[in-house]
Amino acid sequence: MSFNVDIDEADVAVLNQNLIKSKELFTSISRSLNKISTKSSTASIKIKPILKDVNKLNDNRNQLDSGLNLLSEVSNYASETSKYESVLNNSIELIGLKKFIDTLTRSKVLLSEMKSNIKRFKGILINFENLIDKSELNLENYFQKLLKSNAMGTNKMNEIILIFQYFYSSSMSGQKTIDKIFMRSQSIKLAEIMRPHEEPTKPIKRNSNIPYEKGSNGINRYNNELIKAIKGEIGLLNEVGAKINLNASAKDMFVLDIVRKVINESYAEVIGNFNKVFGQSKTLNNDLLILETIENLNHFEKFLNVSNIDVRSFPAFNENYHQLIKISSEIFRELIEYSENRVKSVERLTDLNATETVVELISRIRKLSEYNISLLKLISGMKLGSWLNLKPAVRFISVYTSVIPNISDDIDETAPEHLLSCFISDYIDSIIINIEIGLKADVSLKKSMQGYYLIKNTILIETIVNRSQQLFNSLGNLGIERLNRLKKRFLKLFLDDWNYASYIIIRDMTTITTTNAVSGHSGSGMSSKEKEQIKELFKNFNESFEDALRNYEKYNITDVNLRAYLSGEIKKLILNAYFKLYDKYGSGEFTKNKAKYIKYNKHQFEQILNEKL
Repeated sequence: MSFNVDIDEADVAVLNQNLIKSKELFTSISRSLNKISTKSSTASIKIKPILKDVNKLNDNRNQLDSGLNLLSEVSNYASETSKYESVLNNSIELIGLKKFIDTLTRSKVLLSEMKSNIKRFKGILINFENLIDKSELNLENYFQKLLKSNAMGTNKMNEIILIFQYFYSSSMSGQKTIDKIFMRSQSIKLAEIMRPHEEPTKPIKRNSNIPYEKGSNGINRYNNELIKAIKGEIGLLNEVGAKINLNASAKDMFVLDIVRKVINESYAEVIGNFNKVFGQSKTLNNDLLILETIENLNHFEKFLNVSNIDVRSFPAFNENYHQLIKISSEIFRELIEYSENRVKSVERLTDLNATETVVELISRIRKLSEYNISLLKLISGMKLGSWLNLKPAVRFISVYTSVIPNISDDIDETAPEHLLSCFISDYIDSIIINIEIGLKADVSLKKSMQGYYLIKNTILIETIVNRSQQLFNSLGNLGIERLNRLKKRFLKLFLDDWNYASYIIIRDMTTITTTNAVSGHSGSGMSSKEKEQIKELFKNFNESFEDALRNYEKYNITDVNLRAYLSGEIKKLILNAYFKLYDKYGSGEFTKNKAKYIKYNKHQFEQILNEKL
C-alpha cells in the first residue's frame, strides 16, 4: 500500500509540533519569571525601609554639617558685631567722630550681610539693628550739640560736614532727618541770638521837647546783628553744600527755613511795637526814630533780595512793615502843617525871632534829609502836593511853587526823587511865605524892611542848603531854581527904596526930554523950565538916595556874604542910573549953585556906596 504524502502538509505538521514545544517552553519560562518577580518584589519591600533610613541618615548628616557651618558663621558674626559694639557703645567724644562714623558705616554693611546669611537668628539681628539705630540717634544728638556751640572752628566745620555726608549717603529718610535737625537747630539758635537785642528796640513815649538822639534806639544794632547772623548761616551752608553737592535751590530753601522764624516772629514783633507807639501820637513826635527804623528795614529788605531770600515769604513781617509805612507817610503833611503853625505862633515877627524860627525849621528838615532813603520810601507813590492842605487849589500854584511852567520833559513827575524835591521846596515856601504874610500884617514895617527880613532868611536857607550835601542833593536843580525864584522875589521887595531912587532918574529924565520935544525949544542954552526940572530931579534923587542909605544902615548886617550880595545888587541897580544922570547933566549949566544939587561926581558916588554898603 502506498501513501502519497503532500510535502506542504508535512511542513505544517512539523511546524505545529515545534510550536507546541515552544509554547511549553515559554510557559515554563514565564513561571520562572513570575517566581523571580515575586522574590524581587519581596526583596524590594524589605529593602525600601533600609534605603529610607540610609537616606535619612545622609540628610541628617548633611544638615548637621550645614548647622555646624552656620553656627561657625554666626559665631564669626557675633565676634564681628562684638567689636563694633565695643566702639558704638562708647561716647562719640571719647571714640572720635570719624572712627564712630566709620564703625557705624561698616556695621550697616555687616547688618545687611547678616540679614541675608543668618536671617533665622532674629535675636542677634534685632539686637544689632537696635544698636545701629541707637548709634544713629547718638550721632544726631551729637550733631545738635555741635550746632549749638557758638565757636565755629575748622574742626567743628569738618565734623558737621562728616555727619552730613554720612546721613546723605545712608538713605533718603536719613537725609531728611539730618536736614530737619539742622534747620530746626539753626532756626532756634538764630532766635536765641536775636532775643537779647529785641528789648532795646522797644520805643518809649518821649517828651517832644527833647530831641531824639540818633542811634539811641536799638533798632540799628538789631538789624545789623540779624544781617550778620544770616550771613553766617549762608556762609555755613555754602561750605557744607560744597562738600555734599547741595544745589543752589536746595541751599536757598535751607536758608529760608532757618530765617523764617526769626523774621516772621521776632522782627515782625519789633516792628509791631513801633507801630503801637507811632500810631498813638503825631508822626513828628518820633520823626527821626521813624526814619531811622525805615532806613534799617530798607537796608534789611535789600540784603534779603541780594541773598536770594524772597521777602514775601514772611507775611507777618510784611504786614507790619507796610503798616509802618502807612503810619509814617503822614510825616510830610504834618511837617507842612507844623511849619505854618510855628510861624503863625510868633505874635510879632522881628529880625531876631524870624531868623530863629527859620533856623529851627530848616535845621529840622536838614536832619530829616539825612534819611534820604527813608523819605524816598515814604513819598513813593504819593500824589504831587498831597501833603498840602490848601483851598482853593489855585493857591497851590500861586503861593507854593510845586508846579513850575516849562518843566523839562525828561522829568518824571511821579519819581520819588522829584516828589521829595517838590516837598522840600514846598516846606521852604511854607516857612518863607508865612513869614511874608506875617510881616505884611505889620503896617509899621516898610516894604524894604520886609524885603530885608525875607531876603536875609532866604539866603540863610540857601546857605544851610549849600552846607548840607544831602539836603542840596534832595532839592536838586529844580529845587535850587525854586529857591532862586524866592530870592529874586524878595530881593525886589528889599530894593524898593533903591528902585524908587533909580525910578526917579529914569522917570524925570524921560519927562524932561519929552517936555523939551513938545515945547520946541531950539535955543543954545537950557530953558528955564528945563533947568527947574533938572534941579527938581537932582533934589528928589538925593532925598530918596539918602533915605535909602539911612534905611540900609538900620539893618545892621553882620553876615559878610549877605552884605556883599545885597551891596552888589544895590550897585547894579543904582550906579548905572546915576552915571547916566551925571553924564547928561553933571556938566550942564542949569544952576549957579551946582554943589547944592550935584552932591557927588561919579567917583564920589561910587565911593560912598562902597563905604555905606
